[in-house]
Amino acid sequence: MKFCDLTSMPQGLQRFMEVFPSTHFTRFAQAILYRGAGFNVVWPDFAAVAGIGAAFFGLALLRFRKTVTPAQ
Repeated sequence: MKFCDLTSMPQGLQRFMEVFPSTHFTRFAQAILYRGAGFNVVWPDFAAVAGIGAAFFGLALLRFRKTVTPAQ
């Protein structure tokens, strides 16, 4: 199920865009707003957005801790 239209992009760029949360957000937002889809339909894209967000949060937390800890 692909609601976000990436078909006009080259195949390699389509795969690269799967890394960005905006692609998945657009898919599940369109499915919910335009088609009335339930969570059982949009959960893969929702999980992808949550996973990408958690990864970025983890990286930010590691970088923040590195700047706050005193140098020894």
